[in-house]
Amino acid sequence: MDKLQKLTGCLNRASSDARLKPLHLALYLALCDEWIANQFHNPYNISRRKMMQASRIRSRATYHKVITELKSFGYLRYRPSYHPVKGSLVSLTHLEI
Repeated sequence: MDKLQKLTGCLNRASSDARLKPLHLALYLALCDEWIANQFHNPYNISRRKMMQASRIRSRATYHKVITELKSFGYLRYRPSYHPVKGSLVSLTHLEI
C-alpha cells in the first residue's frame, strides 16, 4: 500500500470517528502534514509551537489535552521531549498497517 492510500485511509477513519472534535481533527491534520514534510518517516520529531500554529490551538493546556486524547484514541504514539530544540517524537499508528 503506498503512502497516499495510507494517508487517505487515516483521514477517512478520523473524519468518521464521532469522538473527534474539530480541534482533534485540526491537530491530526497538522501531524499528517508534518509527516509528509518529514519525507514520510515514522516516527518523526515535532515542535509543539509549530503544531499549535498549524492547528490554530492557542492554549498549551488545550494542545496537551488534545494530543493526549488522540494518543488514548489510538491515533498516535507520543513521547514528549522537554528539550527546547529536539522536539517530541510522534508516530502515526495507522500508517504502519
